[in-house]
Amino acid sequence: MKDVKLLENRLHGDTLFPIRIYTVDYLDGNVIFNLHWHPEHEFVYIEEGKVNLQVGTKHYHLKSGDCFFICRELLHAAYPIKGNSFKLHAIVFHQDLISSFKFDRLSMEYFEKLNAEFIKSGISINQESAILMCTQLLNSYFNKKCGFELSVKGYIFQLLSEIFSNYKTDIDENYSNEQEHLKLIRIVIDYINKHSHEKIMINELANVIQMSSGHFNRFFKSIVKMTPVTYINMVRINKACELIKNTNKTLTEIALDVGFNNQSYFIRTFKKQKGVLPKVFKNSL
Repeated sequence: MKDVKLLENRLHGDTLFPIRIYTVDYLDGNVIFNLHWHPEHEFVYIEEGKVNLQVGTKHYHLKSGDCFFICRELLHAAYPIKGNSFKLHAIVFHQDLISSFKFDRLSMEYFEKLNAEFIKSGISINQESAILMCTQLLNSYFNKKCGFELSVKGYIFQLLSEIFSNYKTDIDENYSNEQEHLKLIRIVIDYINKHSHEKIMINELANVIQMSSGHFNRFFKSIVKMTPVTYINMVRINKACELIKNTNKTLTEIALDVGFNNQSYFIRTFKKQKGVLPKVFKNSL
């Protein structure tokens, strides 16, 4: 089940070279990046510190030098580990970058298996050779010397080779149950994104997936790691930031557009999530 409204509103690279690398060493509120999915594959490489990476319902504590592969369409998020600074690189690329023009042995043996049915919760690839490849890939991408595209694509192939050389599929007895839970979460997140400008009640969200309000609260927090109200406010504040950046609307108008009927509550929530008042945020652009 693909929820189009959950897709990130960004182009990862371009159609001629569909890869982009994001370097993150700051928090967005209380998270590094929130639970989301996209049709591209992703390598997460930890350059410094420690990070709590969530893939599906599982959590992985990654440290400096760790590399983790997340195949396309898997829900994933990243959270800070208390008391630890961090710097990570998210290497996001579309399968078109590595696909052949025709169906061949590479497609049949490998690329067709790069999906959530084969790789259920991502793969940790911490061999020393993989770490070196990540470093070289990053250097090639950011230095952008003539021919860097060839180097970057080559390192992607080598990292994928590490995965298929060292990863053996395990039948996860809880897989079907986990997938059902994630399917429900995606329905709820889709609903929140679609209706975030409206008043949303917890019992309304619970009804979307036919749960009691109490059960829903526990279920949502167990996977998303925050309450539904906190998540809704995070979505609203992120949308407010986009409106502040891209429109000439007043802060009062923006607060109403994203679902805050109380200006004071909007200001407090914005400051709590972004660390600055919305006026300061606007003036800093």
